[in-house]
Amino acid sequence: MLYLGKGQFQKVVRWMAGSWMTANMATVFGCVFIALAAAGFYLGLSVPPLRFLLLCVPLFLVMRMAMNALDGLLAREYKTGTVAGEIWNEALDVLGDTVCYGVLYFVDGGPRLSLAVFLLTIWAAEFFGVLGKSMPNGVRRHETVLGGKPDRAVWMSGLALLLFFRPSFLSYTHVYLGIVSGFVVLTSLIRIRKTITVARGREYQSYTWIGR
Repeated sequence: MLYLGKGQFQKVVRWMAGSWMTANMATVFGCVFIALAAAGFYLGLSVPPLRFLLLCVPLFLVMRMAMNALDGLLAREYKTGTVAGEIWNEALDVLGDTVCYGVLYFVDGGPRLSLAVFLLTIWAAEFFGVLGKSMPNGVRRHETVLGGKPDRAVWMSGLALLLFFRPSFLSYTHVYLGIVSGFVVLTSLIRIRKTITVARGREYQSYTWIGR
C-alpha cells in the first residue's frame, strides 16, 4: 500500500543523500540501520533500563527504508547498477527483515511459532515478487495488501511503540504477528495473480543451466 507514495518518499531521501553518497554507501548504511533496529528490539525488551530503545526502532526502520530506496535510486542515477548489486538488494530485503524482526525469537516470553510463520510469509512474498520478473511480460512485482516491505516496517514500528507503552502486550504479540502475516499472505496471492495475468496469452519457455 505504501508503495503508492514511493515517488514522494524517493524525492525526500534523494535530498538527504546530497552529492556525497553513493549506492554502495547507502547499502552499508542500510545494513547499519538493520542492526540498530534489531538491537533496539532485543535490548529494549530484554534490558529494562534500555526500554527507551523501543522508541528508536521506528526511526531505525524508516532510515532503513530510506537507504533501501536510495541504493537503487543512486545506482540508476550514476549508472553504477550491476547484476550483483540487484542480487544483494533483493537478498537484503528478506535478510534484513529476518534480522530486524527475527531477533524477537530470543526475547524471553517473546513469540516463537507466530514469528516463524511471519518470517516465512515474508520470504514467500518477496520470492513471488522477484519471480514475476522472470515470467513473460514480467517485472518485479510490488503489489501489496498492507503486507509489503514498507507496510511491514510500519506494522513493526507500531509493535515497538506498543511494547514500550504496554510491556504486557508482549503476551499478545503472537496475535499481532498472526494478523500481519495474514496481510503478507494476501500480498503473495495478489503478486501471483498479477504475474499470471500479465503473462496470459504470451509464450512461456523454461530454461535451466543445462537447457530447457
